[in-house]
Amino acid sequence: MPFLDSVRSSDIPSLSEYKPRYSTQWDQLKTVYAKGRYFSSRRRLHLLGLAIFFMVALGVSFRYSPVTLNVIAKDRIPRTQWKKPKEFKIVGLVFYGRPQYVSILDCYLKKNLAINGGFLDEVQFAANTKNEFDLHYLDQLVNTTEYYKKIEIPRVGFGSIWEHAVDNNTMYIKIDDDIVYIHPDAIPRMVHTKLNHLDALGVAANIINSPITNWFHYRTNAVLPYLPEPISATALPANITNPVTWRASELPLYPHIPANEFDFGETTDESPHHSLGQVGGPPSENHRWLPLPPTAAHLAQTPIAKAEYNAFGRAWTSWAIAAQQHYSLLSRIETNTTHLYHFGDYEGVWNMRYDRYNLNFLAVWGGDVAIQLPTVDDERDFTVTNPKRLKRPLLVDTHALVAHFSFGPQVEVRTTDLLDRYRDLANELVCAADNQKQPVDRPDD
Repeated sequence: MPFLDSVRSSDIPSLSEYKPRYSTQWDQLKTVYAKGRYFSSRRRLHLLGLAIFFMVALGVSFRYSPVTLNVIAKDRIPRTQWKKPKEFKIVGLVFYGRPQYVSILDCYLKKNLAINGGFLDEVQFAANTKNEFDLHYLDQLVNTTEYYKKIEIPRVGFGSIWEHAVDNNTMYIKIDDDIVYIHPDAIPRMVHTKLNHLDALGVAANIINSPITNWFHYRTNAVLPYLPEPISATALPANITNPVTWRASELPLYPHIPANEFDFGETTDESPHHSLGQVGGPPSENHRWLPLPPTAAHLAQTPIAKAEYNAFGRAWTSWAIAAQQHYSLLSRIETNTTHLYHFGDYEGVWNMRYDRYNLNFLAVWGGDVAIQLPTVDDERDFTVTNPKRLKRPLLVDTHALVAHFSFGPQVEVRTTDLLDRYRDLANELVCAADNQKQPVDRPDD
């Protein structure tokens, strides 16, 4: 009989006098030992000695960790067990420019403020735009809470934004403005992962719609088979397309089984994007994607099958791979199966080993930003050049799940109804009753 199955809870001795300073670790260890029958009183003493030694070691190694050992507790940790460190500030740093996305992000940021039980002491918005409408929207947004701040930067550019994130006693959570979903545990996990891996130069999130993680998500069976509906959205009854619900279960199946793999069509340097109705392009404005039966054969016929482990591979430019990833995430949220996105070691951590990765969502110390400045290509410098130079890798916490709407080459994603779906998701599950979101009518869109 396995050791842990041989202990009875009624036979556990009283060990309260040995309780370490980190009670959550102790409680989890007791739970593990309480699964079956206990042997003899002599073995009881042996177990006691081992437990004390083990907990002292953990108290040193996991100073800030809310869990005992990820081998035991590698499943999702309830948010209520995460403890916010008080020894330093945690600041959200938003690279701002597009209010149509920030409107949705606002709900997640407020949910993660320390005043609301989250980890962010404040959120700083660095205006990486000169558009008057965008700047006016930001001015109104920062007035909604005293924990929002606007940063004035001397020039547009990512490098000048990083120059404001150099405080030694601050951990910054860098957030792109088109992050449209943040898992409730994402920020707490990234903070604690960074503290548990002091050698890491930064800890990035597991990004939905990133070339590297797309490749993994396809292989962990997280991505589901979806294809763009072969009917123009204008040909559908209004009650089907409006209002849009985020729940993928309300979508009908794709109307037929495709005979061939998804055709990405052709683009050129002069015409890098697809027009409506073009092969490989969107069928119409405001169109939706429909699921196929979830089999490996059908999945192989969809865009995700062409994802590559390459920061500049097809998944960086393909609007279709991005759309399929987003629809799959909405389905996984609804069915509570987001654990399928996890990969990496026993902690759910993936070491990038100096491979390039996206900086859409990153936890980094201000002091570690300072030693990497100046920067022109921050993604290259923060994930490849400086980690290699300093022998300090970038890590990905694969349990810290966020959704990034689109890269520059993926403009066709805007022709889907996905932004409406993410807004509906946020309104239902995240936004406060007095902060329900409506589409932002941006003049240039």
